[in-house]
Amino acid sequence: MVYLSDLPTGALAHVSSFLASPSRALFAVALNSRDSSSAIAGNQWDVLDFGDIEKDLAAKLSDEDIRGVLLSIDAVNNLKKLRLTNCIHVTGVGLEPLRGSTIMQQINLSLVGDHESPKLDPEPPISCAEVIPILDSIIQRGEDCSLEYLQFPNEWRNERNTESDFHAFLTRFNNYLSSRAGRCLQCRCNLQNMLYMSAYDKFYGTQKYTCYDCTKQYCEDCEDDGGVYYIGGSCDNCERRYCLHCKKVDVCTSCDNWYCVDCIDFKQCPQCEENTCLDCVSGARCHNNCCADKIWCFGCVEDGNAFSWCESCNEAYCVDCCDSDIHAVKFCDGCKTSFCGQCRVNKCKEWGNCASCYQFAFPVISEDKERMQTQNNELENENKEQRNEINELKREVKDLTGGSGELAEV
Repeated sequence: MVYLSDLPTGALAHVSSFLASPSRALFAVALNSRDSSSAIAGNQWDVLDFGDIEKDLAAKLSDEDIRGVLLSIDAVNNLKKLRLTNCIHVTGVGLEPLRGSTIMQQINLSLVGDHESPKLDPEPPISCAEVIPILDSIIQRGEDCSLEYLQFPNEWRNERNTESDFHAFLTRFNNYLSSRAGRCLQCRCNLQNMLYMSAYDKFYGTQKYTCYDCTKQYCEDCEDDGGVYYIGGSCDNCERRYCLHCKKVDVCTSCDNWYCVDCIDFKQCPQCEENTCLDCVSGARCHNNCCADKIWCFGCVEDGNAFSWCESCNEAYCVDCCDSDIHAVKFCDGCKTSFCGQCRVNKCKEWGNCASCYQFAFPVISEDKERMQTQNNELENENKEQRNEINELKREVKDLTGGSGELAEV
């Protein structure tokens, strides 16, 4: 019997060249051959992203699998960026081969892909106790260390505990980043001694001033000529920051939260013409259904800039309809009321003491009268046509019966 591992290394290396990078390394681990492992796995290992393989496969990987992959590619000497995308069943002990790395630049432990929320349910087992010592061994290399960016699991950042091992590491990592920080690439201000790791707000434990994609650094004040920040706020969905050269980010003018435009579909309020996130979109719609494809932000709706509501039937009408449609809501300066056309007519019949209300009600009554007259005329014409059809049928029956059985016309 011939086993796959019995094939020549060159043939196996050729087969593996058609696989995604993580699959190529897993293939080398499965063959369990130290002599041919590097040839099969390949030598170009700047980046290892488990998001490059099927999500279901990544979710099945164990710490032993991760350890085997890192050993097969000699990660401590080759790997610069590691992303454990979808590796939701690892504890982190499999990262041991990275201990003491001097070339590692970025590690993403969030376990999710680009533009995905790091809030996972159920919580993954990745352990702070297993991973922190490995990270410490990297930043302790001092000037030889190349680490520029860390993204931690959301579970470690849920609650701020100044007595925790995680918070203590955040302090050490912040000191490391501050000690080697340079200048903002735009305004050239000094970024040393800045608080690189968010320590208090909902983004506790996330990194500031640094773009997730290119790891270039900018201060939070620099804008381009169009008023766009060179580095935006942390995205409220994926909790990452991007510079304007890598990803477009925008802010919802209703809640002031930042989002990557690839994370959510911003809507534009037709009233204020500002971008609005889906959480700040109002469900208000015009009773006339004149703008079913439009949405309004809560701010414009609550301020009364987009809609007016009838005080009687509580139906909403958009400002355009209120300006042009006599049946929409109108505000009466005389009695200080807001009613739609029909409710205004009803109130005039009940009260009958506001001249301004009558001015609003009269066009509605006139139009209703014209509409009813038109409907009556249409019904009369329809009735006349039906009578003619009946008489025609009776004449046809008379002709068929030879004139017998006299039928009266309708």
